[in-house]
Amino acid sequence: MAEIALAGNPNTGKTTLFNVLTGLSAHVGNYPGITVDRRSGTRVVAGKIWNVHDLPGTYSLVAASPEEQIAHHVLTGRYGDPRFDVVIVVIDPLNLARNLLLLLQVAELGLPVVAALNMMDAAEEAGLALEVDDLHHALGCPVVPMVARRGDGLAALEAAVVSVLADPSRGRVRATEWPPIVDRAVAAVQSVPEVAERAPRHDDALWWVASRPVVLNDERRGLGDEVAEALRAANVDVVQARRALVHARYAWLDPLVESVSTRRPRPPSWTERIDALALHPLLGSLIFLAVMGVLFQAVFAWSDPAINAIDASASAAATWLGGLLPAGFLRDVLVDGVLAGVAGTLVFVPQITVLFLGISLLEDTGYLARTAFLIDRVMRMAGLPGKSFVPLLSSFACNVPGIMAARTINSPADRMVTMLIAPLMTCSARLPVYAVVIAAVFSGSAPVLGFLSLGGLLLTAMYLLGMVLALLAAFVMRRTLFKGESAPLLLEMPPYRLPRVGNVSRVVWRRVRHFLTETGSIIVALTVILWALMTFPQTTLPLVERAPLEAAIQAETVGSTAHKQATAALDHRVQRDQLERSVAGRMGKAIEPLIAPLGFDWRIGIGLIGSFAAREVLIPVMGQVYGRGAKVEDEDELSAAVSDSLVRFSGMTPLVGLSLMVFFAVAMQCMSTVAVLQRETRSWRWPIFSILYLNGLAYMLSLLVYQGGRALGYA
Repeated sequence: MAEIALAGNPNTGKTTLFNVLTGLSAHVGNYPGITVDRRSGTRVVAGKIWNVHDLPGTYSLVAASPEEQIAHHVLTGRYGDPRFDVVIVVIDPLNLARNLLLLLQVAELGLPVVAALNMMDAAEEAGLALEVDDLHHALGCPVVPMVARRGDGLAALEAAVVSVLADPSRGRVRATEWPPIVDRAVAAVQSVPEVAERAPRHDDALWWVASRPVVLNDERRGLGDEVAEALRAANVDVVQARRALVHARYAWLDPLVESVSTRRPRPPSWTERIDALALHPLLGSLIFLAVMGVLFQAVFAWSDPAINAIDASASAAATWLGGLLPAGFLRDVLVDGVLAGVAGTLVFVPQITVLFLGISLLEDTGYLARTAFLIDRVMRMAGLPGKSFVPLLSSFACNVPGIMAARTINSPADRMVTMLIAPLMTCSARLPVYAVVIAAVFSGSAPVLGFLSLGGLLLTAMYLLGMVLALLAAFVMRRTLFKGESAPLLLEMPPYRLPRVGNVSRVVWRRVRHFLTETGSIIVALTVILWALMTFPQTTLPLVERAPLEAAIQAETVGSTAHKQATAALDHRVQRDQLERSVAGRMGKAIEPLIAPLGFDWRIGIGLIGSFAAREVLIPVMGQVYGRGAKVEDEDELSAAVSDSLVRFSGMTPLVGLSLMVFFAVAMQCMSTVAVLQRETRSWRWPIFSILYLNGLAYMLSLLVYQGGRALGYA
């Protein structure tokens, strides 16, 4: 069994090669920073099993960011990994010098290397010609040209790896000579006994010298004074040593790159022509806003037919199951608990699918990298680099991977602020809430300008609200809690490419599946729990209230419209009384004084309590609350859409609906997000801070919307 690692700069096609080698479906995105953790898979070559490990994309093994530290630690076995037999360094020919720098650093660890010159098709289109044989002779290791996404060069890569496995010396790279000051710095670091214990090898000590202390806090805890004293005793300036090391490497790399590469004149590429518009300060911003507007219009408008079909199917299933089972506890828990939770999950799959499809298409075409560039100026005003936009955009799907993607940000202050504002991005869990409220109180509104859906505009406004608040929060934090200059934006602009149907479909399916399995299971479980809270303890409607309702039923002819209305009125009163006296009803009434200034009654309070575990739980809970208590004309209306019940029963007005959406746009209502914040920050301080500032801000803004609206005369 052979242990094979894949290393490379971001956006070199490393994860694409991993998928081709292993047959797996790791997320492939056409913008930097998509891989923040390693992935593993297997491949059988010539009867031998390869364990293939996809490492985080990194520009260097010098620890200036977490992904660089992770890549170094995996390669050197600090996480308990076996030592790799071969490291395939995936190289972008269009950025050869920078990519070869990483190859040199991997080789300095004493690991056999194979260079995979990927995306050779893009290099040819750009007019770049490479002398592959000359590069091979200069480096000393195998160099394989390939196009991973088409599988071109895969057989040659396998043959090269097999040859290095048979004779590791074939994968050795001709090392550069280090300046004397670097040797003195390494020797000084190794002279500290505790450091020598942790960094016995020369190459490992070099990493300590070259890396930034701020990233190495965990590595150097308690050793800073000893290391500094040892460097002073050796008369070594560590900053000068780092500088000398970089200069020495590029002094060897630059002439090499110049000797093996030739660029011929060519007309502007399609990427350059498109970027003349897409990156224009004014036109580019307008294009960005138009793209986002179309995406959100599509999320709200294009998914309607599928939503209606799912809603009708769920209603039919509830009617069928209710008629199949005898009245009692089992029917109630299955119909009102389990089935309601499943329906509350499935009904929003179309909108989530459209959202993920749009984002995946933008990723795969290469447009997302442009959005980071366009928004860099705005982000700078808030004190963040444009690179923070990538984790924030990932948070539109789910805040959890968005927070994890912040690992790619070099500056600790920028990274922390990005994680703390990521929950303000409108994740997919908020989408069901917006959709139901918009359908409940704005669906009858006339189109804006004759063709724009008001619902789509409101949905866009909620997304923009989250982004604006995130930038304002970042502005405040960078000037109070996290002072200092923001790191400059260093970002590659990948060429535009046609989306790959297979890749896009896999990404969309994986994200929808995550929603169904992770979020859906939470919704179903909490729906059943909240059903029980709304069902127990069992109560009986007092005789003084029940008697006149029963008399009204008896006074009408059985089967008549008046008889059905009287029967429905009794059912409504019984269910409402049960809800009020239940555990959930008492909890809702307990917090009603707190939420009443926001326009919310105790029934919405029940939903708010459940939503603090997961935002999307609000919808099935409201379905149970309003389905039980709605004043209906006949029993068939009990299966009507939740949005209709919201208006009929709670008297929800556009102002209350807007207040509720604003609250959900800001509040921290996701325990998974809290958990990942704790894990990424290694402290409960920042998750608690996030809960307090987000929920406090949500309350104040919702209060401002509702009370301000009332003061202006809106009901």
